[in-house]
Amino acid sequence: MLQEMKQQLIVSIKKARKSGELTAGQVYDITRKGVSQTAEKLKSGTKDLREITKEAVTTSVQSLVEAGEVSQEKISAALHGAVDGVKQAESKMLDASYEEFNQAKKRLENEKEKLAEGLRTAMDGAKDAAGNFTGEVKDGIETALTDAKLKSAELLGLTRDTVKAAVRKAIDTGSNIEETVVDITRAATAKALEETRFSAERARKVSESVLSGAVEAAEELGVKVKETASAAAEGVRQGLGNSVDFTRGNIAKASGGVKEFAARDLEQTKEDLEAVGDLFIETLHKVADSSGEAARNILNELADDAKKAGSSLREKAFAASKTVAERLKELGSETVHRTGEVSGKAAHALGEEVKELSERMLAVAKGAATGMWTGAKTSFKKGINKEKNHE
Repeated sequence: MLQEMKQQLIVSIKKARKSGELTAGQVYDITRKGVSQTAEKLKSGTKDLREITKEAVTTSVQSLVEAGEVSQEKISAALHGAVDGVKQAESKMLDASYEEFNQAKKRLENEKEKLAEGLRTAMDGAKDAAGNFTGEVKDGIETALTDAKLKSAELLGLTRDTVKAAVRKAIDTGSNIEETVVDITRAATAKALEETRFSAERARKVSESVLSGAVEAAEELGVKVKETASAAAEGVRQGLGNSVDFTRGNIAKASGGVKEFAARDLEQTKEDLEAVGDLFIETLHKVADSSGEAARNILNELADDAKKAGSSLREKAFAASKTVAERLKELGSETVHRTGEVSGKAAHALGEEVKELSERMLAVAKGAATGMWTGAKTSFKKGINKEKNHE
């Protein structure tokens, strides 16, 4: 294949020279085309790309020397043509890998929807089972069901409604209301955000759903509105903090072999983490705007205090962002240069990562259902206590 490329370059340069003046632009086009076609056919690894580039530059420059057409401009054209030929070929393979990656994500979404539908059906069955009992037994089943829904609320698309129902029940119970609301909103926020890669948009959506659901529950009951709003805001803040710590821990433990697309994800995660403090304040104001007077006043007051004095959430986000920056710095030699030069290693490895990522994401989704029925309430409380210990 290399011999075929070399012959193509020699013939093309000779042909261009015979047709008139041989320009640097022609040398560039000839070299780029030859390298690109060869790299695509070979589906080359890094070692092969080095050999292709070496032979292409050598052959093109030698042809210029033999034709008496050598100059710095044309030598530069041959070199840049070879490099851009590699870039063109690898970019095509990278695009194909991203297409496969996107298709895998679509399949994952379908699988998640099937799983969610199965969970909804199972929970409906559990609800029916509660109807067969009365008193404490019925209450026990309903409590376990609420806990199970909280664990899988985001997967089920029920974050707002599930939190609302749990907070309503806490208020109706009448004991340790604020502490319970903090526990509910913290767990719902953290668990929802830990299901997939941290992002500012997802954090905003989950925080708003959890906070507004809790506030609405109190407003509809017409009692403990101020206390519930304050406790829910604290729970969301803690949940965001736990999610930031969770993300930081995962990044700190990540292996060094991160490919280009993962490095870009890290850069985005860094930006998202840095936005958490402002995001929380914005969420408080947004929910306040749609709430009644009591909740509106306390939420706006909490937002203003957080803005003036700063918060531990901002400190956690800054520390996590610093961890990401350190990871990116460590990966500097393994990531693709921002000038657009795509390494063969990254393009080929991405296809391998697609399958691994698909399996990992599906495992996370399925993990939401694990242990749901056996000791649901107990495991939920253990999770809450564990989170408290990290505060």
